[in-house]
Amino acid sequence: MRPSPLLIRLLLIACASALAVSATRIWWPQIAGNLTSIWWLGLGVLLLAALLDFATGRQCRGLNGHRSLPGNLALGVGQSIGVRLHNDGPRALSMLVTDQLPGELRSAHLPLTIQLGPQQEIDTGYSATPVRRGFARFGRLEVLVSSPWKLWQCKQLLGEAQDAKVYPNFLGISSLQALSTEQTLRFLGVHQRQRRGEGLDFRQLREYRRGDSQRQVDWRASARMQKLISREYQDERDQEIIFLLDCGRRMRARDGDLSHFDHALNALLLSAYVAIRQGDAVGLQCFAGNYSRLPPVKGEGGINLLLNHVYDLHSGTAHSDYTAAAEQLLARQQRRALVILLTNVRDEDSEDLTAAVQQLSRQHLVMVACLRERALDNLLEKPVTDFDSALMNGAGRDFVQRRARLLQQLRARNTILADALPSQMHMSLVETYWQLKRSGRL
Repeated sequence: MRPSPLLIRLLLIACASALAVSATRIWWPQIAGNLTSIWWLGLGVLLLAALLDFATGRQCRGLNGHRSLPGNLALGVGQSIGVRLHNDGPRALSMLVTDQLPGELRSAHLPLTIQLGPQQEIDTGYSATPVRRGFARFGRLEVLVSSPWKLWQCKQLLGEAQDAKVYPNFLGISSLQALSTEQTLRFLGVHQRQRRGEGLDFRQLREYRRGDSQRQVDWRASARMQKLISREYQDERDQEIIFLLDCGRRMRARDGDLSHFDHALNALLLSAYVAIRQGDAVGLQCFAGNYSRLPPVKGEGGINLLLNHVYDLHSGTAHSDYTAAAEQLLARQQRRALVILLTNVRDEDSEDLTAAVQQLSRQHLVMVACLRERALDNLLEKPVTDFDSALMNGAGRDFVQRRARLLQQLRARNTILADALPSQMHMSLVETYWQLKRSGRL
């Protein structure tokens, strides 16, 4: 039990009135005695009422409640968390309800003000937004129940502690599950180019359709069926895609509400989902402080394995050593694969990055996915009004030019590049993967 704000205010008023009564002894001594008697009478009534309210308010039994969490929590997406309260007691309850939220979530809707009659049950809730991925532990519900005259508040803990996982923003993936591959690509805004020739893998025999080339006609099957039969091909399947994810300090830069690392994870998951839908296997290797690894997985459960593997990954403060990362990957990945290096490159990485790409290219097809910093674009768009802004603009343009030279060096070495803003990286990755798939280079 603790005093309510109402009781504290009444006690403060009593103290202020005591000072006023003391002042009357100097200015109006003829009425000071009556005022003192009235003050003592009022104070006695207040204390008696507080004692009686304390005795009745502490007997707060029969209140039960629990929390219901959604099946999944996604970073940056508001989630509705349900709260159910039941009053088995004989009196109506007025209460404030809050929750012991983990540090990974924020909510502006707590505490809740609830009025609950006797033998009444209520379903309510609040909205919370995850601000950090990883393991989240909810405590118990905290309830402050007011006494009958609202002079005291009785604190109770309801429900049990619960655990949850905050995943990357995978809601885009769940919305794509019912779509075909072509619909998925259109939904993502990916432009599909016309493919030259047929796919690489035989799929099935079917009746001849207008527009089929003569090379597609299976003459033996046509002779047996007494009608033209065509072969249908599909893109080659069972390829492997390995994401080489930079967990270094440069990925801690923020673009909007998310860091570059979070944007990279979102792009990784969406492109991995498209690849798995195409029958390819997807793996992951981290570097720069975190050396987690997931061997290539495929099938319907592959994306779930990937989600559970990356949900608690975070970028650190380590330096990004591309050469060491390439050596580790080559030691573990023997089969030829598409290696996608997700990073934020700078011009000072020129020697290390080009050496790592050259080393990987001897055995694998290499793509470098560069996250471009929006802050640089904003800097170059600002008008030059004074000497300081001129220096900033010149430094920004010099940085951009040196970065462009590095990317040009990589293109000269036949390295595939995906250079995009963090918020657009998922579309760039999917489009580049799809072009490689349709061209037969993968």
